[in-house]
Amino acid sequence: MVYYVRFLKTPRIQQQKGSIFISALICITTDLGDSFLAEDVDLMVTARDNSSRVIFQKKTEWSASNRELAITLGPLPSNLAKQSMVLTVEAPESPEYVIPQYPSIPLVVAATSAPFGPQSTPAEKLVQRRIQYSSSEPLPIKIWEETGNSIARHIW
Repeated sequence: MVYYVRFLKTPRIQQQKGSIFISALICITTDLGDSFLAEDVDLMVTARDNSSRVIFQKKTEWSASNRELAITLGPLPSNLAKQSMVLTVEAPESPEYVIPQYPSIPLVVAATSAPFGPQSTPAEKLVQRRIQYSSSEPLPIKIWEETGNSIARHIW
């Protein structure tokens, strides 16, 4: 079964005691949201600027017992609050994170947020999915998906 990273709270910039942080709340669930991923999975959380340059990267873990996971990156340099950026949450490419019958399909489909910031503006309720069906395909398919609680948000 394939699981999807979903933003329950879209990424945003927050200021705390003069420092800047990026925060988001995610879950990892099936396409219909009827079950959560019930195994431990390492995740990589990456913030990138408009030119796709990595601003901040952090490893975290989804535990089998989780229903949601709060993500906080930082502290970040204060000048980043004036930039637009995106946040990607993904499971690293690894044989243990694929579906054995279909090795080109990951167990967890990553999510990249819509741009957020400056001045603490949260990201729109959209995520970009990148799907690579085989290693022979030169580029992945990129799909924007609504993150709200609606049947329209699903990739079919």
